[in-house]
Amino acid sequence: MSRPPHRRRRPRLPRACGAWLAIVPALLAVLVVGATGCSPSDVRSGAPPLKLCGVTFWSGAEGIGTTRLTTSTRGMPSAPAGDRLPATTTRDASGPPPRVVSVSSDCSHGRTVVVSPASSVRVRKVAKDGDGRIVALSLVPAQSGAAAKVHIYAYDGTRPTGQVLTTVG
Repeated sequence: MSRPPHRRRRPRLPRACGAWLAIVPALLAVLVVGATGCSPSDVRSGAPPLKLCGVTFWSGAEGIGTTRLTTSTRGMPSAPAGDRLPATTTRDASGPPPRVVSVSSDCSHGRTVVVSPASSVRVRKVAKDGDGRIVALSLVPAQSGAAAKVHIYAYDGTRPTGQVLTTVG
């Protein structure tokens, strides 16, 4: 007895293919969250642009990632009344990629940020939360071709939340 055409069995995929089909959506979800949300330490976007909290950080042909703060608050200066950032620049991506620093793990909870020494770098772009506090920022050297070491300090109100010493350029 043969089956009617509408009742034919579908061909089955080999077990290995079925397992991959179950894994692929989970991997894609991880990649999308990592590339578009507030990224964990040094997450590469694969190719420009890097998007953090709705702000696009352009870099040129190479992918860029983020640097996160450490949770150490040892040696941090007292909290300022407001952000202390370097001057801004609109310089294009002709030099090394900018250093993107994420100061919050959540796009809705920004921080007060201090960059020291501010004279050796420039701010290229800033991502802020709904209240105007900084979530992430990109830095480039003040003089092209010259690398600069800077401290970045973050505060939640008057409470220190973390810091990083990083090289820009």
